[in-house]
Amino acid sequence: MMTSLSDMTSERMRRREARIRQLEQERDEREAAILRRIPRLAEIKEVQAEIGLDLARLYLNRPTRFRMTFAELRDWSLRLSREREALLRQHGIDPHELEVHWDCPACRNTGWIREVGDGEEVSPPRKCACLIQEEIEDLYRAAGLTGPLREHTFDRFDLTVYPPEYQKHNAGVLADCRRFAESAASGNARTSLLLQGPVGLGKTFLACAIGNRVIAAGKTVGYFTLSEFIDLIRTQKFDEDRSSAMQPLLEADLIILDDLGAEKVTDFVAQELFNLINLRLNRQMPMVASTNLLPEELEDTYGERIASRLLYGFEALTLKGSDVRKVLRRRSSGGAR
Repeated sequence: MMTSLSDMTSERMRRREARIRQLEQERDEREAAILRRIPRLAEIKEVQAEIGLDLARLYLNRPTRFRMTFAELRDWSLRLSREREALLRQHGIDPHELEVHWDCPACRNTGWIREVGDGEEVSPPRKCACLIQEEIEDLYRAAGLTGPLREHTFDRFDLTVYPPEYQKHNAGVLADCRRFAESAASGNARTSLLLQGPVGLGKTFLACAIGNRVIAAGKTVGYFTLSEFIDLIRTQKFDEDRSSAMQPLLEADLIILDDLGAEKVTDFVAQELFNLINLRLNRQMPMVASTNLLPEELEDTYGERIASRLLYGFEALTLKGSDVRKVLRRRSSGGAR
């Protein structure tokens, strides 16, 4: 089911906080084992902590424990650090074992890089590459575009699988899909797209390519086959908080409904499908729908209200040719084109 951006952000924060706690606990366990093995290291750690407190007290003009000057405390701390390093070398211990082993050292798993100078941040925090990638992965999971569907991109759309007489026409469909995807990715799309044509011509591929491009721009996408949409509606039918649960679906930056006409449609499902399509059109929020059905079959299957919105409210693109899967199977088996 679709997840809202705020929910995804909260879940990412929880995951990162839990991972930070785990890594810090692992560091603490390694350190505890080393300190049990070399008790002097525990003494050094305790004294250095007290030195640090005394340095802070001096800065605040408060009484100190050791009654030493700043320089004396600093020199003592340096001597203890050298002794610590010598003990670790003597026992063959990598000092890194006493540190947190961050998954991303650049941001220390926080997701944000902070540049600090003289104890203060010198510029606003910037998003780490690891967080950007995690956000994209979350968008893919929320969209349902995982596994092979994620590999459906415009660059992989092969026009040579179509008969020569249809390649120019389908190249035009590809170009129109690219333009629509760029418009949706930039947040400027105000129309929706209906991909038509017989089975096996690449409608799902193009629909997913559009979705993948929009996700790459950091937008939310919901991808559903009709059967998945029906399952979602049925799941929510008896949910007391149904309107809230459906909100992320209704407000996603792009909704893709794939393979319309593949399922038997009840009056209830037709009504919910109409509600979704009508709401998106009225709000000028983009959708992509694909179907194997001819225009007259759309009306027979879904009724006039839905068919008219799909045929006249959406920009219709029709792929032409024969089932490309036969060509792909011949190619994969080494047969002639």
